[in-house]
Amino acid sequence: MKKRETMLKLLLSVCELALVGICTVIALLSPIETTAVKIAGSFVSVAIVSAAAWFFPLRFYIFALVFHFFAAPLGSVINLYKYLGCYDRIVHYLSGVILAEAGLILISRIFKKRGLKDDIAVMLMFAFFFSAACAGFWEIYEFTADSLLHIDMQGSNTNTMGDIVSGVLGAATYTAASFISIKRNKKR
Repeated sequence: MKKRETMLKLLLSVCELALVGICTVIALLSPIETTAVKIAGSFVSVAIVSAAAWFFPLRFYIFALVFHFFAAPLGSVINLYKYLGCYDRIVHYLSGVILAEAGLILISRIFKKRGLKDDIAVMLMFAFFFSAACAGFWEIYEFTADSLLHIDMQGSNTNTMGDIVSGVLGAATYTAASFISIKRNKKR
């Protein structure tokens, strides 16, 4: 990785920590209902997201941190999940988009490493199903956390299914837009 890109990623992660700090101050100085666990989780998850996205392209790294900002500091610390009814669906939709992008990056690297010719249909199907599987695994995580820790992350069966549907719709949007973009570029 280039030194400039490394420094930029580190700077972006520090900025993300600062944004979590700002959201924390806002939450603590206002009547927003939040918890110490949500605040601590938002700080810790900056490191987790940064580490998970570190070897991805800079564009994806930026998307990952933007997604984290919407999900953790705004969603959990500022508690937009509670105050905006559709916020959870929006975040799950965005997760479908970003996870499809991750799936496309991963399968592209696998094809390149194995010396395979790009098969756009296979790659986009992989991206879609990778994202859809991640949506399911996330809900399994929430179910497990709810069962073991009694923290009520899922809320209800309807919420769980709505979250999965939102993630799959995000994945479908990403793959459809990518397909259209690739077709247009081939015509040029």
